[in-house]
Amino acid sequence: MLAGTVPNRRLKVSHVVVALLWGGLFALPFGDILNVSGLSLALAALTLFVGALTATFSCRYMRSDPHSGHFFLTLGLLVVSVLVFVLSTNLLLFALGWCASGWLLAKLVGHVRSWPEAQAARRRTCLSFLVGDSGLVAALIILALHANSLDLATALERSMELSPNILALVTMALIASAAARCALPPFSGWLMSSMTAPTPVSALMHAGLVNAGGFLLLRFAPLFEAAPLSRYTAVTLGLIAAVWGIGVMVVRSDIKGSIAGSTIAQMGFMIMSCGLGAYSAALWHLVAHGLFKAWLFLGSGSAIGMTSNKHSNLISHRCAGVIAGLAVVGAGLAVFSGQTNGEVIPLTLGMVTAAATLTSIGGIKILRTTRLWLVALIIVLVSFNIGGFMLAREAMGHDGPDLLGPWTLLALLSAFLASWLWQRGRFVARKPLSSGLYVHLLNSGALR
Repeated sequence: MLAGTVPNRRLKVSHVVVALLWGGLFALPFGDILNVSGLSLALAALTLFVGALTATFSCRYMRSDPHSGHFFLTLGLLVVSVLVFVLSTNLLLFALGWCASGWLLAKLVGHVRSWPEAQAARRRTCLSFLVGDSGLVAALIILALHANSLDLATALERSMELSPNILALVTMALIASAAARCALPPFSGWLMSSMTAPTPVSALMHAGLVNAGGFLLLRFAPLFEAAPLSRYTAVTLGLIAAVWGIGVMVVRSDIKGSIAGSTIAQMGFMIMSCGLGAYSAALWHLVAHGLFKAWLFLGSGSAIGMTSNKHSNLISHRCAGVIAGLAVVGAGLAVFSGQTNGEVIPLTLGMVTAAATLTSIGGIKILRTTRLWLVALIIVLVSFNIGGFMLAREAMGHDGPDLLGPWTLLALLSAFLASWLWQRGRFVARKPLSSGLYVHLLNSGALR
C-alpha cells in the first residue's frame, strides 16, 4: 500500500512545479510593476519557458526515477534562483541568486547519487563555479563599497569614478565569472563531463544556464565600455572558445557530446559579441541559442540509431563549404553597405555553427526529403533570426561603441571560417590535426 502512494506523491510534486512554471510564464507580461529592463524581461521569459518545457518533458522521462520528487524540487528552485539574479536590481540578491543557481545546477548534474561518474562531474562543476563565483562576489563587493549602496543602477553610475586599474580588475573578475558559467576554456571541462546528468538537465543547462555569462556582461556593459582592455580580452577569449568548441563538435561521434561542443562555440560567439559592443546581437543570440539547444537536447534520444555512417561526413563537409561561402558573401555585402557594427560577425558565426550542427546531426539517412527538410529549416531559422534580432534591438535600446573596424571584422570572419573548413577537411579525409590534439579534443571533459 505504501509503495502505491509514493509515486502519486512524486507526481504531485512534478505537477505543481510544472503548473507554477507555466503560470509564471503566462503571468510575466502582466509584471509591469517589476520595473525591470527589456534585457531582464527577455531572460526571465526564456528561463521560464525553457524551465516549464523541461519540467513538462521530465514528467514522463523521470517517472520511474526513485528520486524524481527531489529532482523536480531542485529544478523548480533552480529556475527561481535564476529569476532572482535576472530580475534583481540589488547587488546582494544578484550575488545570492547567481551563486545559488550554480550550486543547484551542480546538484542536478550529480542527480544519480549511486553513479561515481555523476558525483565526480558534480564536484568538477562545483569547483569551476566556485572559481567564477568568487570573482563575481569580489567585483560586486568593490562596486557596492565604492558606491556605498546595494542598488545596482547606482553602483554602475558611480563606477565611472573608479580608477582605471580598479575598473580593469572588476571587469576582468566579471569576465572570469562569465567564462566559468559559459564553460569557456579553461572551464569547459565541467560542461563536457555533465553528460552524466539526465537529458532534461542537459537541455535546461545548455538552453538556459550557460547563457548566464552573456547576461552578466550585458548587465554590466557600462563597466566594459570604460575598460577597452577587458573588451579585447572578451573578444579573444570568445574566439578561442569558438575554435575549441567547433573542434570538439567535429570529433565527437555521440549526439550529446557533439551538441556540447557546439554550445561552447556558441558561448564563445556570444561573449565575443559582448566584447565587440554588439549588445542586441548578443541578446538575440542568447535567446535563439536557448530555444535551439532545448529542441536539440530534448530530441536527442530520437537520433539514436538513425545516423548513417556512409558518406554522411562527406555530405556534411560539402554543406559546410557552401554555408561558409554564403556567410562570407553575406558579411561582405553588409560591410560594403556601410554596416560597421560588430554585430555582423558574431551573428554570422552563430548562424554558421547552428547550420553546421543541423547538417552534422542531420546526417540521418540522407534521403532527398530529408535534404529538402533541412534546407527549409535553415531558411526558416535565418528568417526567424532576422526578426528576433530586430526585437532584441528594441529591447536593448542601444549598442556599445565599435571596438574593431569593418575590414578587421571581415578578415576575422574569413580566417575563422577558413580554419574551420581546413579542420573539417582533414577530419573527413581521416587526417586529424595531430594525434595529440585529436585525442585531447575527443577526451575533452573526460573524468579521470
